[in-house]
Amino acid sequence: MEQERDSGEMIALHMSVPYKLGTVKKEDIYDALKQGTLSGVASPSKEILAYLFVENSPRSILKAVYECGSSIESAQKLYREIARMCQIRSLEWEKTTTL
Repeated sequence: MEQERDSGEMIALHMSVPYKLGTVKKEDIYDALKQGTLSGVASPSKEILAYLFVENSPRSILKAVYECGSSIESAQKLYREIARMCQIRSLEWEKTTTL
């Protein structure tokens, strides 16, 4: 029986597919979510994770937040940083986090 992958691993896999598997690691995602910033994430993961909130559902991201012991506040801080830095918004994330 196959073990279910955690959300961080699934997000990392999804974000890596257009490049090379393993380019983005779940630790990159967890670090960014815990710190609320991309500043501690090495390239090329840092650039790829600029699309984290656009490429993944709020449910997957919130599950990863829970898995890594982060908070919605830290995830929201990361979202705001990405939105300012890259001019990329996720209406789905914004709708979910304003409820």
